[in-house]
Amino acid sequence: MNILFITPYLPSETSGHAGAQLIYRNVVALSEKYKITIASFIDINEEKSLADLTSFGINVFTIRYPRNQKSISGKINSVFRNIKPLISYIKGKEPFFIAKYDKQAMSNLILKLVDSNSFDLVQVEYNVMHHYTHLFSDIKSLIVFHDVSTKMYESGLLVGKKSNKRSFKLAKKIESNIANKFDGVVTLTKEDKFYLLKLGCNKTIHIIPPQIKNIQKSLSNKISNSICFVGSFNREPNINALEIIIDSIFPHINNKITLSIVGKDMPTKLVSKINKLDRVKYLGFLDDIDSFISSQMLMVAPISIGSGLKMKIPHALSCGTPVITTIIGSEGLEISKNDGIIKSEINSFATEINKLMLNENKLSIMGEKGRNKVNSYFSKKQVVEKFQTLYKSIL
Repeated sequence: MNILFITPYLPSETSGHAGAQLIYRNVVALSEKYKITIASFIDINEEKSLADLTSFGINVFTIRYPRNQKSISGKINSVFRNIKPLISYIKGKEPFFIAKYDKQAMSNLILKLVDSNSFDLVQVEYNVMHHYTHLFSDIKSLIVFHDVSTKMYESGLLVGKKSNKRSFKLAKKIESNIANKFDGVVTLTKEDKFYLLKLGCNKTIHIIPPQIKNIQKSLSNKISNSICFVGSFNREPNINALEIIIDSIFPHINNKITLSIVGKDMPTKLVSKINKLDRVKYLGFLDDIDSFISSQMLMVAPISIGSGLKMKIPHALSCGTPVITTIIGSEGLEISKNDGIIKSEINSFATEINKLMLNENKLSIMGEKGRNKVNSYFSKKQVVEKFQTLYKSIL
């Protein structure tokens, strides 16, 4: 079978972006059974990841798409590049975040690939890439909702983020229509499935969880009294969660406990604030993130904005580190407290953390049980079999 993947992010295990890692693991695993071609946007300095993909026999075609530009010239170029999606947002067509991925260069690339190949199936990753469906209307297709935008904006509104109001209304208007363009629809969690159905999706929705890197044993000795938070800080849910940790949780935990924060693109204002705090360190982006997480006693994830499965949580468990999180943070994870996921209201986080850290041996046992759970449920074998079954049903 010949499959075309269309994605906004270049699949990469080392990108620091959970979505890019998820897609990477899937395409590499599926390339053992199918012929895979990828059409993707690519950021500056991501070319080194191309050789990794092609080493698996995957054909990769890319369109340049600079992200999170920090220089003055980069910001100016970003303004001009995004005039069209801004107009689309102002006119009430779709949220800016979705509109900005409608690029003529990508249309040209996909059209060229479709004309010169005999694809049996097109798999679209993320709702932001729905703009290109008319280019392969004669080919069976499916879309993977890594999250549901309407649900994410709604959760932002519920915690007082008024800037999400317009995007929520626009996403609610279009998101079920996006899903209904395809022959198959995939979500990562049952919560997202039911939300999409409520929005008006009339297609059968399949739940296929992400693959998690299988880490057989702890890579580092645990550091006593250590807690951590990991995330990309160009995303509102992660910034919101970190602000909650710093402002509402950390001031009330035991003064022996240290907090380490890892992730790229943290706003300068937040870095300055962290630098003034005792027992808190911002480590930036780490290449060996697995060893770092393995060294921590507990991950703290007070996630109040979001949709989909939060990859940082099963990733922490795969490293043998339990997680305290919210109901939103634990979506898609049927894992109990004894097996490493502690669910709590945010106003109880500090109390729970202080209790948990009194018995570090028990925490380590919880982390080991959690690793066994996620290594089974999120295994390569499980995920590939689910996609194979879905492909057969569509074709």
